[in-house]
Amino acid sequence: MTERSAADLPDFRGLAAFDAVLSRGSVSAAAAALGWSHPTVDHHLRRLEQQAGTKLLERGPRGSTATAAGRVFALRAKQLLEGGRRAFAELDAWLDDERRLVRFGIFPTLGALVVPAILRRAELEHLSLELTLDECERLGRQLEQGQLDAAVLFQASGLPTPLSSEITSELLFVEPLVLAVHRAHPLATARQRVPVRDFTELREDRWAFGASGGDTLDEATRELCRRAGFEASTGMRSDDYPAILGMIAAGQLVAVVPASVAAWHDDTVAFLPIDPSTLTREVVLATREEPPAGLRDAIMAALTELGSLTPAA
Repeated sequence: MTERSAADLPDFRGLAAFDAVLSRGSVSAAAAALGWSHPTVDHHLRRLEQQAGTKLLERGPRGSTATAAGRVFALRAKQLLEGGRRAFAELDAWLDDERRLVRFGIFPTLGALVVPAILRRAELEHLSLELTLDECERLGRQLEQGQLDAAVLFQASGLPTPLSSEITSELLFVEPLVLAVHRAHPLATARQRVPVRDFTELREDRWAFGASGGDTLDEATRELCRRAGFEASTGMRSDDYPAILGMIAAGQLVAVVPASVAAWHDDTVAFLPIDPSTLTREVVLATREEPPAGLRDAIMAALTELGSLTPAA
């Protein structure tokens, strides 16, 4: 492996030019996005390839694409750029009010319930949170790329969210799950008070699943259907729980939803508890580095206020 001195390390202008070409598709588009001249972008790209010791871009009449070596380099280049931006953003935040900036993500259904309490507690912990609400799959990618410092994600019990070894995860809470069905559904009228352990009686129903893909809770639900001897029929893909519950109230769908969502229902939707030994939702804190001091306390205090989750042992 080639040993490189500090003088051989790439400067941020070369990284910015390379990243802009990959995201925009051509040197001309990258120059426009960066506000540089075409020759300036060319100069920094040539310098970067000299430092890399290999060709990073294939240029053609229809634009530029990464070589095999360029694809290997691209993710780290983006992380370095994000690290540089983060360094100045953290410094600016500290200069403003001596608070540490933390780029923090959380999935929307939980975020809507706990973000105000997290922000209040973060103030007491001298943290300034730059908040992102997004689905878990995208939050995971942002963590991997260095665009977030920490994120609260969910996963089905026994199915951890796939993340690289650079990301560490800590279990925060275990949330019960419920089966949402129309109140006239046979399962609701017969067993509303009995925890559901198998999905045999749901083989004729159509199911609501998440729209974003990569949802371990959806994967676990489908597997429980298979164990009951059938493939779940997808009737709707959405990450909007009010929309899902509206379809269930109309008698069109069934769905597995977190217990915290049950507070949004009307009388036409029945929520049947799922046996915790069958399936639960785990809420985890994922970080690229050691969790910023005070962040975990802020999150735990907010989640405790919610009251419907069981703290991890």
